[in-house]
Amino acid sequence: MPPICLSHRVKLLINKCWRIFPPWNQSSVPTNLASFDAAYQLDGKIISKSSQSEIFAYQQAGNTFFVKRYFRTKGLASWFGWSRFDLESQNQQWFNQIGLPAARVVAIGKKGFLLKTFKGILVTEGITDSQELVEIAKHSPEQFQNKSWSIAIVIELAKIVATLHQARFCHNDLHWRNILVQQAADQPNPKVFLIDCPSGKKLIWPLLYYRKLKDLANLDKLAPHYLRQTQRLRFFMKYRGISKLTFKDKQMIKAVMQHKLNRLKRKSK
Repeated sequence: MPPICLSHRVKLLINKCWRIFPPWNQSSVPTNLASFDAAYQLDGKIISKSSQSEIFAYQQAGNTFFVKRYFRTKGLASWFGWSRFDLESQNQQWFNQIGLPAARVVAIGKKGFLLKTFKGILVTEGITDSQELVEIAKHSPEQFQNKSWSIAIVIELAKIVATLHQARFCHNDLHWRNILVQQAADQPNPKVFLIDCPSGKKLIWPLLYYRKLKDLANLDKLAPHYLRQTQRLRFFMKYRGISKLTFKDKQMIKAVMQHKLNRLKRKSK
């Protein structure tokens, strides 16, 4: 048997995978989404970009897909299967599995060496008639004066965050830019969806409580400018599933406010 050269041995350790999820795997898949290599070559106007990834929209036969392309992963954790791409892919699938309002995963693929991911692609279904909550606050602040609309947003968000935290899961980046609000003409109330969660994970005490406070503080960062205090309190009570504040609840609210204050102090230095 001839010896296997080193370069060939390395190739054997390089892995590439591509998975298309239902219902798209049961229909005619667009050629550009049929494989990892094809999807990775897609191009479009960049919506958002970081040091590891970029996001753009892809139109196909009247449908809109959002493609998040990871062109690199970094950090020691990425060598053990815990890159930002791996976490975000797992989180988005988990959201879909438990029925949490979130963009549906269309396809996931990656290329790596052993457990290390070098490149990755996450394709999600576009949510029609939707806008980031932060964009609504920026361009249509008068929308928050609509009492029924604001209450619907508050209640939906409270249910979503409660579901996550009850499962010991913390988002870790729960800002208004990562919340989509859908308001279709044929639906009476707005619907809320989560997007972009590469930092979320399940935790245990004592980190769990601190991260819960962080999620709540991030959500409340802009809230005082657009929501009344009674609406913010409604959110907390719905989140906690209570009709009356206890001493423990008041202590938690105080801790959330202190967390916000501490972050502002750190940023001002």
